[in-house]
Amino acid sequence: MRFRLPGRAVDAGVVAVAAAELVTVPDGVGPAVTASYLLAVAALAVRRRWPLPVVLAAIPAAASGYLWLAPMFALGTAAAALPGRAVAYGCAAAMFLSAAAPSSHAEARAWSAHDWATVGLGPALFSIGPTVLGRLARTRRELAERLVELNAVREQERAQAAASAIAAERARVAREMHDVVSHQVNLIAMEAGVLALTSRDDEARGAGERIGELSSRTLDELRDMLGVLRAPTGGGAGDGRSGGGTTAGLAELPALVAATGLPVRTEYVLATSPPPSPETEHAVFRTVQECLTNAAKHAPGSAVDIVISGGAASGTLTVEVTNGPASGGAWAPPTERGRRASAGHGLTGLRERAALLGGTVHTGRTADGGFTVQAELPFLDASAVRRTVSPPPPPGGVPASPATCLNEPDQGEMCPEKGT
Repeated sequence: MRFRLPGRAVDAGVVAVAAAELVTVPDGVGPAVTASYLLAVAALAVRRRWPLPVVLAAIPAAASGYLWLAPMFALGTAAAALPGRAVAYGCAAAMFLSAAAPSSHAEARAWSAHDWATVGLGPALFSIGPTVLGRLARTRRELAERLVELNAVREQERAQAAASAIAAERARVAREMHDVVSHQVNLIAMEAGVLALTSRDDEARGAGERIGELSSRTLDELRDMLGVLRAPTGGGAGDGRSGGGTTAGLAELPALVAATGLPVRTEYVLATSPPPSPETEHAVFRTVQECLTNAAKHAPGSAVDIVISGGAASGTLTVEVTNGPASGGAWAPPTERGRRASAGHGLTGLRERAALLGGTVHTGRTADGGFTVQAELPFLDASAVRRTVSPPPPPGGVPASPATCLNEPDQGEMCPEKGT
């Protein structure tokens, strides 16, 4: 990193050096020359703000022919600061003529060509040198500014190219999802509808209705996700928080629990004011959804406990989902088809979603052979103040397993009265 002195310190040093030149004159100077030079030295303090007036104030001092530091500083600053080259070169010419001009007409007539060359050499050097250095400094500064602008344009072009590539890839993924996934889910929904209408077995008809409902819900979420993928600005999914653009949260948990057909007990220990952020609510919904899916897949028939707790006072919202062992008493390992379908990405996705929000996910086996998932998420987010969430309805989707609602004291009720 380059060290640079403050501008005021540089100006003070320039004024001091220029003023010290008076000491170098061995026989002293007259009062008129001293006054003109001190005026030029004093004007150097404002040379950056008013470069042209400072040059004009230094021209009389240059007429002395031997006090040149103040005029040179003024001329160099003007050459670097003034945008027009003609003005800078005009200042240099005025300074040269002031220093090289003879004091009288008779003296001019008495000078020979050699005298003119000798007298003009010093003023020429003292006028051309600061002007050239000042113009070089200005050119260097302009080139540096152009380079900064060029780098900014290149970075913008790279960002636009990356955004175009991302948009093209998202559009391709959206097409593939629509052509493949949507088609397959539609077939599942149709088959489930046929099963619900034609089966004579009540249990099979109920399973068909549940499959049809889940398929319809999956298609709705898939449409939301495709809309987000095809949106030009990303629709808020670029940060990975919205999870496909859907607004599913705590209010949608009862319907989710009811659609699984599992014996589920849901417990809320949750404050109402302020409500959790939409991102946190959606993360809770996805966590419960993944846990219920895993329970139905690996431990069919097992009881599931869902505990959602937290509040603004603690700053966290905790969701804990625990399922017991399979109805046979042992954990059911996934089949080859189930292993291919899940690919082990469910819990990984939960951890990634929680990490994006600044939370954590812990998983592990229980003593009775079941499985538990605990997610700790930030209760509030910067966008939470822009949304008011209604309290979730009583999670009573499964008649055989009524919900239990607990409330924190002095924080209002999040759950309805018991017995509903």
